[in-house]
Amino acid sequence: MRKAEQSAQTKAALIEAGIEMFGERGYRATSLKTVAERASITHGVIPFHFGNKEGLLLAVVEACFERFYASVLAPLIDRDRDYGVGDLRAILDAQVRFSDEHPEVSRVFQVLMAEAIGPSPELRPHYRAFQDRTHALGCAWVREGIERGVLRADLDVDGTVHAILSFLTGVRTHHLLAGLDRRAAHASMLAILEAGVLAANQGTDR
Repeated sequence: MRKAEQSAQTKAALIEAGIEMFGERGYRATSLKTVAERASITHGVIPFHFGNKEGLLLAVVEACFERFYASVLAPLIDRDRDYGVGDLRAILDAQVRFSDEHPEVSRVFQVLMAEAIGPSPELRPHYRAFQDRTHALGCAWVREGIERGVLRADLDVDGTVHAILSFLTGVRTHHLLAGLDRRAAHASMLAILEAGVLAANQGTDR
C-alpha cells in the first residue's frame, strides 16, 4: 500500500474513533490515547494528522456535517422542490432516516452541543459554525419560497429558520432521552407549519 493511502486510512480510522468516543464520553473526558486505542493506532500519530485534540474535534465535526449534507441536504436540493411543505416533509423524513442510519453522528452532535453550552466553551465556535452553515441554507430556502409566492411574504426569515432548527434539535434530544416517536412529532410540526408559513393561495396538501 502506498504511503498516501495508508495515511488517508489512518486519518479516517481516527476520525471514526473520535466520533464514537466523543459521542460516548464527551469531548473533555476523551483523551487522544483512548481515541488511538479505539482505532487500534499508535497514539503518537494523532498530532501528525490533526495537530492536537481540538484539531481532531474539528475533523470530526466536518466529517459529521459532510454525512449530514450528503444524506439530508443534497437529496433535497436534487429533488423536484416546491419550497413549501413538500420540501419540509422531505427533509423531516430524511432526518429520521439519517438518525436511523447514522446514530453515532446524531449522538455526537447532541453530546457536543450539551458540552458547548456547559463546561467546554472551546467547543462553541465549532458547534456554532455547523449551526451557522445549516441556518444559512435554511434562510436561502425560506427566501426562495417567499419569492415564489409559496411561503408568506411577511415571514421573519431568521426567526422561521431558528424555530425549525430548534424543533429538530429538540426532537433529536427527546428521542435520545425518552424514545420520542420522531415521525409523530414531525407530523405535528408539519401541521403547525402548514397553518403558519404557507401563503394564503397555497393549499395544505402540497
